[in-house]
Amino acid sequence: MIRRFVLIALLLAAALVAAALPLRGENPATPANSENIEAALKLTQAAAAEYEIRVGDNDTQLDLQREPVLRWSNPAAGQVHGNVFLWTREGRPLVVGCLFHWFSPRNTMEHEFHSLAQEPLTARFHGDPVWQTNEAGLQFLDVPKAPAPAANETQRLVQIKQLAKEFSGTGKYPKNDNDVELRLLPQPIHRYAAPKQGVMSGGLFAFVRATDPDIFLLIEARGKDVASARWQFAAARMHSMAELRLRHQNQQVWEAQPLPLKDIFERHVLAYTSIKFKEIPDFLKDAAKPKP
Repeated sequence: MIRRFVLIALLLAAALVAAALPLRGENPATPANSENIEAALKLTQAAAAEYEIRVGDNDTQLDLQREPVLRWSNPAAGQVHGNVFLWTREGRPLVVGCLFHWFSPRNTMEHEFHSLAQEPLTARFHGDPVWQTNEAGLQFLDVPKAPAPAANETQRLVQIKQLAKEFSGTGKYPKNDNDVELRLLPQPIHRYAAPKQGVMSGGLFAFVRATDPDIFLLIEARGKDVASARWQFAAARMHSMAELRLRHQNQQVWEAQPLPLKDIFERHVLAYTSIKFKEIPDFLKDAAKPKP
């Protein structure tokens, strides 16, 4: 009888070990490497500085916020580290970019962007045209049943956080038939006010898998002044191949379907685009090297 119990215990232990191992074709979780994290930061900062982005008829370049508003990694896929940068006007984000570097299993770089502007834009990288849209980047809608914006900024920040909690996001990814619930980061990754653009207060939030952002949510008190302002929201994707959905109190309010590969990686005319680099450009290679 004792032998039987021992055999059963051994079989259960073996099953648990097998369940914990990655499936064939999957990469095991890769421990974070501090040197690579620092190298990815320097590389993406240097790359972000190479972009010149203009919106609408305004010939002035958007301002790059050099420090990333969010750092992320995806150890289940390999040694990949990314940083989220914003291009702003008067502090208001009009372009969000997710720039990341693969160290393993390949050594490549990719830049994802989404326009947060309501006018077309143009972008150059190291002097070369790389992105030109003919559409608004997103559409603002009233937050259902939202209260009137509070009279002062501190109270409006409390309202923004409370309103963000009313939203939830999901993604359906290739090779996975099940919806994945995305996690809302509790704090806005960027706060701003741009009265000249009709924004009394604004917050940019991220819905993430692990720490990797797939949906960005903007919530703004929009109006010519506080008395006339009302809370509105807009969403932007940061994944090309997923079915993404945003709900407000269990009512779907936004969705994004997978995009054709040609539209993503070749045409670069949509509000979302992705630029892949098979190798690090020569003018960025020094920034890509980990410290010895």
